[in-house]
Amino acid sequence: MKNFIELQKRIAPEISDMIEKRYSILLTIKYNQPIGRRNISSFMGQTERWVRSELDVLKNQNLIGIQSAGMHITEEGEEIITKLSAYIDEVKGLNMLSKNLKTMLGVKDVLIVPGDCEKRPEVLNEMGRRAFDYMKECIKDNSVIAVSGGYSTMAMAENARSIGSKKTIVVPATGGHSGNLETQSNAVAERLAHKIDGDYYPLYLPESINDEMLHTMLADPHTSKVVNLIGQADIFLFGLSTIDQITKRRKLDEDTKKYLEGKGAIAEAFGYYFGEDGKAILKKGSIGIRIEDCGNINTVISIAGGITKAKAIICVNRGKNKNILVVDEKAAEEIYDIMRGE
Repeated sequence: MKNFIELQKRIAPEISDMIEKRYSILLTIKYNQPIGRRNISSFMGQTERWVRSELDVLKNQNLIGIQSAGMHITEEGEEIITKLSAYIDEVKGLNMLSKNLKTMLGVKDVLIVPGDCEKRPEVLNEMGRRAFDYMKECIKDNSVIAVSGGYSTMAMAENARSIGSKKTIVVPATGGHSGNLETQSNAVAERLAHKIDGDYYPLYLPESINDEMLHTMLADPHTSKVVNLIGQADIFLFGLSTIDQITKRRKLDEDTKKYLEGKGAIAEAFGYYFGEDGKAILKKGSIGIRIEDCGNINTVISIAGGITKAKAIICVNRGKNKNILVVDEKAAEEIYDIMRGE
């Protein structure tokens, strides 16, 4: 394929651009269906006239269907999206970038999704789909899957599918945190379990809890069982945030903010705050996956995207040779530039 694409770029470079735009239209429809032409135009920043002509081509190829409620992807369209992803990756040089980042970061693997998830929501959904596809191959009978909260991990849960007859248990990777209830770890775990027909065990513990209270709550059989299950996880999927994002989301008190600023914290993941050197500065949250646990977990997937998260992605994942990193194109390019500069 690589030689063919290079030849195509030399003879008809406009073809790659056309295919990429139509691929983007298909993704926009897939993750927003049913959707009207005007909304597609708005999402893509293109005129309705241009969108209309492109939709006519896709309709004639039976890749999309049109109903009164809006447009949707056909089965043939779904197949094309899957097959085109490999083509787009090669055209944009993402396979080579992935190999370079894998070496630079010292991680197990890097999956790069074309686009910018900070500007295009379908890119985040596609990151979620790729993360689940990777994870699906790692799921064994009686696997225990631990997931953190966040928009990226919820994107994975929303794009999960049946895993057949395998028995699985899904648990939140951490106790409760303040913030958006719809994307907390319990919500993500529940959604994933529903999608893959697995068993789900919630963990409701306050973010701030002293040792005496924790000891009392662990006496509860259900809480104790969930904590034990978290310790048995063989798959762990987590998202991460920049320190600015998590400060606003968690509404941290002033003393904590000043402490983190003084220590140079730049990232947060599964309750830990990290400095630029990748070392944990502070642990928040009652209970859950610990950094030292990650070395004993078979599959650790980190999913995050956007230029603003590039430094945070580096500090949380660098040197973690078990980590599989799922990022978007813009984050990947920024990570490469940062590390090449080092």
